[in-house]
This record gives sequence, C-alpha cells and structure tokens, in this order.
Amino acid sequence: MTSARPDRSRSRRRSVSRRLNSWIVWVATAALGAGLIVAPASVALSVVGSTALDAWDGLPTGLPLNVPLAQQTVMLDKNGKEFARLYNVNRVDVELNQVSPAFRETLLSTEDARFYDHGGVDPYGITRALIHNLSSSDVQGASTITQQLVQNILVNNARDEVELSVAAGDTYNAKIREAKYAVALEKQMSKDEILTRYMNAVYFGNGAYGIEAAARVYFSTTAAKLNHLQSALLVGMLKAPVNFDPFTQPDAATERRNTVLSILEQRKVLTPEKALAARESGLGVKRGSVPSSCGGSKYPFYCEVVREELLTNPAFGKTAEAREQRFNQGGMTLTTGLDPKAADAAQAAVEKALGNRNRVALGTAVVVPGKGHIAAIAENREWGKGGGKTQVVYAENAFQVGSAMKPIVLATALSQGIPPSLRLRADGPYRTAALDNPRGGYINYNNRDYGVINAYQAIRSSVNIYFVRLIERVGVVNTAKMAEKLGISTIPADELTGREASLALGAYEVPPLEMASAYAAFMSGGVVCKPVAIIKAQRTDTKKNLPVPDPDCHKAIDKDVADTVAHALKEPFKPTGTLGQLKGLKGREAGAKTGTTNSFAANWIVGGTPQLLGAVWLGDPRGGAQHPLKRVEAYGKTFKDLTGSEVAGPVWKDTMEGALKGVKAVRLPDAP
Repeated sequence: MTSARPDRSRSRRRSVSRRLNSWIVWVATAALGAGLIVAPASVALSVVGSTALDAWDGLPTGLPLNVPLAQQTVMLDKNGKEFARLYNVNRVDVELNQVSPAFRETLLSTEDARFYDHGGVDPYGITRALIHNLSSSDVQGASTITQQLVQNILVNNARDEVELSVAAGDTYNAKIREAKYAVALEKQMSKDEILTRYMNAVYFGNGAYGIEAAARVYFSTTAAKLNHLQSALLVGMLKAPVNFDPFTQPDAATERRNTVLSILEQRKVLTPEKALAARESGLGVKRGSVPSSCGGSKYPFYCEVVREELLTNPAFGKTAEAREQRFNQGGMTLTTGLDPKAADAAQAAVEKALGNRNRVALGTAVVVPGKGHIAAIAENREWGKGGGKTQVVYAENAFQVGSAMKPIVLATALSQGIPPSLRLRADGPYRTAALDNPRGGYINYNNRDYGVINAYQAIRSSVNIYFVRLIERVGVVNTAKMAEKLGISTIPADELTGREASLALGAYEVPPLEMASAYAAFMSGGVVCKPVAIIKAQRTDTKKNLPVPDPDCHKAIDKDVADTVAHALKEPFKPTGTLGQLKGLKGREAGAKTGTTNSFAANWIVGGTPQLLGAVWLGDPRGGAQHPLKRVEAYGKTFKDLTGSEVAGPVWKDTMEGALKGVKAVRLPDAP
C-alpha cells in the first residue's frame, strides 16, 4: 500500500511536467504569432519551443472563408411578404446591429473579455488557463472567439485531414495551427466582422444555429430583443448545448446561467442587486419554432411548387446534384408570383364547394397572361399524410381535359385560314372514314342534334360533332402541334398516327397549370409563357441577385388567331351556353370553356381575363375511370352525372371574382 504512493507521486510530477512544457510551448508560439514577444525570448524557453517556433512561419493561413454557411431559404409573395421558409440548417444571418447590446456584452464577458485587445490569440488567457489546469483536474480552455470561429469554419468546411484535426482541436499541434489561422484571420477581417460571423455560426442546441435562430427557438423573440438574463442562458449553453438544454436539463441550465450572471457581476456589467435578482429568477424559456417544410406555410401547395422549381430548373444548377446542393445550402430570398388575394380566393372556393375530406378533389391553378407568373395554387386537401391530406399538387398532375381541348382545335383551324364562320353539320351519330371512330360513332352530349352551325355556336354549346369534323379538316397532328406551341407538353405529337379524333374531345391528359398557360395565350395576343413561380432570387447575406427561371414569353401564335379564340370564349356565358347559369364574372368580361370527360371521369373549366387566367380540375385522385363523378356531394347537395358547369364552374367564378376584386376591368380582345 505505502510503496504505491511514491509511484503515483512520481507519475503525477511527470504529468505536470509534460503539461507545463506543452503549455509553455503553446504560450510562446501563440505570443510570438501575435507579436507580443520576440523570437529570441521565446526560443530561450525550450528546445521544443524552438522547433515549434521555427515551423510557425510555414503554417498555412488560408481558411475557406468564401463558402457560405447553410441557411434558410425564405419565400416571399409578390408583395414581399414572407409565406414560407425551408432549411436543412436552422440559421438566420443577422448583422451586428441586429444583435442586442446585452447579448454582445454577455458573450464577450464570458467567452473573450479581451477580444478587442488581442491579435487573435490571448497569451494572458492562456497563462490563466495554464495556472488553473496545473492545479485542477477540471481543464479550462483559453480559445478566443477568433479561434473558436476558426474551429467552426473548419468543422463545416475542412478540406483535408490536417484541417479536420484543427477542427477537432484535441492536440497541441492542432492548437498551434489554430492559433496561426486565428492570427491570420484577424488581419483579413475586422473585429466586428469576426464577432458577427461567430454569432451567426455557433450552435445553441435544438437545431438552432446562430443567435437569431437561438432567440426564436428558446424565447420566441429576436436577437435584437435579448436581455441579459436571456443572453446568460444562451451564452452558457455554448459550452455544452445538450448538457445545458433548458427544456430537458433545467437544473443544469439554471446553474450554468447563474455562473454566467456571476461573471457579468464580476465584470461590473450587472450590479450585485440585479445579478442576484437574475440568479433567483426562472429560466423564462418560451419554445418557438420556424417550420422547415411546406406544411408550415399558409400556402403549402404553392410552396411545394417553388420547392420543385428549385430542384428541377437549370437556373439553380446545371445538374440535379448541383441543384440539390444549392437547395440544401439555402441562404436565398425568393420573390414569387404568389398573389395572396388570388390564393385566398381559390382556397376559399375549393373548400366552400367540397370541404377538405370529400372523396372528390379540386385542383386550381391561376397564372398571369403574358408573364407566366403562377399567381395561385389551391386544392381541397390539407397538407400532409393520412385521411383528407396529401402532398400531391393536383395542378401539376395530368388529367383528361374533355371539351376544354376544343378551343385549341379552333385555334388550329384559324391558323390555317379557316374562319370561325365555317358551318358544319353537327348531328349525330357521326362516323368519319379518315379517323378512328368509337363504337356507334361520335355523339353530342345527351345525343342532341344541332343541325348546321358555326364555330361560335359550337363553342357556346360544346358541340362534339362539330369539333370532330373540324379536326378531321385541320389534322390531328397539326392540332397536337398547336397544343405544343401553346405550352402543353403531355400530348405526344410525334407519336400520333393522325387518326386520333378523340384528341378534339380531350382524351389526352394535361396538367391544369399547362391548360391555364395555354388559354393565357388567347388572352395575351398569342404570347405563350412557361409558368414559373420564382420571379426574383437574392443571396440572403450579400443581397446579390441570382439567376431565376426564364418564362420564355414569346409570340407563339398570330394575334388575330388568339383574339378570335378569346372572343369565342365569351359564348359559353350566353343564356343558351354551357355556362349560362353562371352569368359570367360580375362587372367584367371573361372567356371560359368547360370540359367533361367520357363517363364523367373528370370536370374542367379553364378561362379568365387578360389579367388572370384560371384552370379548375375536379375528379377523384384515385382515378376517374374507376371512381367517376356519377354521384358527388358538393355545396351541401347531391349531384349526379356531374358536368363542368355545376361545381367546377362556380369554383372558378368565386376564384376569379375574389382574385380580381378591386382590379380595374379590362375588356377581352375583339375578333378581327
């Protein structure tokens, strides 16, 4: 028993000697690097010190400063109001003047009281830690805020194994390299810049990176409003965010906070009375959050359209991998085409019609003619998974469009010089020798005969046989190519045989967003635009503009053709038209066309004004053929064999009237 004591004593002395020698090297090297002592004095300290000092000048100084830290991506509506945030890392960069003086005082007093005096490393602090560590098993660090920032930068962006070791900081060689980086960093950035970057970089636990996110997560406030009491808790957490988590470890968090408050008292930041009162108070935490998904947005389906655009549009990266990296990095402020008035009207309209748990779904898309901006996306579903919820954007999914295809057949005829006055017999059944025929031939809705009519009458009453005869004249492939010109991507023009007369009656599937875009061309003199959600993008930190998707607005069809179709689209609102009961939009002209597919698989209405154009699809998301609209509960009533004018029509009207409320009416173009 007694013989072991001298061995333990000798072992302890050897350990103290090694620690003393290493700390002397560390002090000497750091002091030399900071220019606080000259080389000969340092070299005299030890041979080991000489070796380290000789290597000092050869150590690297270049940090990856240009790599931005991952941040949030903020989405703004067209008026500049935020409606969603997405992020993998919950960080919101702030400027120095956006952080309260109380937090800055608390941080510097606790972590680096001589921050504005030293040159990146603090030999006085190192010496203090040396004395403490020689006499205590509790090891005390001496890293300055600049050194901590070096570590943080390398934790996130280390380029090799050496930099990884510096990020870990668990060897003296690593600490010497860290010191060299810190000294160099002080020559590259001002003190305020270093402090600002540090406060935006550090981790506070619970997913909060940087002081702004921490203020929101722990106190539901902002960094600018933090007081000394709150700041003491947050600064105290920097030492060990998990161990001092106020939500899960309140006692430890309180003890650590009180230690920080005592430091503030010692440094005369707080009076003894205020410090005592603070130590006796509760933690005062108030959990806050910043949702990191479209589900936290008032407009979740529009948010999802933006997210998809970020990940698929080449404006944000040439490859899928580059776009994914850009998305994950965040740090963007995106101004979108979202019109909150249109979006609110559309959402209210779909919920008024069907509620959120109807087996039948509504998908609405609203675009701005001539610009391509997506103004609204709505559907009668809550965002998420489970009953009555979905994460599918119906406006981007393709469905059979029914008679909503007929104006595109008319546009094809007009582009070939065939006038809308062309009269064709529209009695059924009709069989064509040139095209494919269904069993029994083509018939009109309810087997009605119309005699000989022109295109205006055919649009007004949605006469099937007229448009089968018309596509027989103009050509199936030509009609498909016209749809392609108008921005419809889902009809395979190059794969058609030319016999598919059913194209005229909407047998092919098109997304509501593309139908809205196609009809928008009729309201804008033939200008076709790709629908886009993001219209402006900026780096959040530098305010530098970033590339955005190009709507590629261009004249795709002749203005006379577009104006004539727009003029014809007023016909369905006449008393004998398919939309006669709607009586158009209050106080303004509008043009629209309904669509009802075979066997009532889906209903449509597409139309609007030169200012806004909306498309509404109604159907069962499980599949229209298997779950047709034979019996639908809507507006508190039961509808049988539902057509586009009965539910989709009123939804469209409510959407458009709400979206255009207070906007000066604009007449539709006149036919030449």
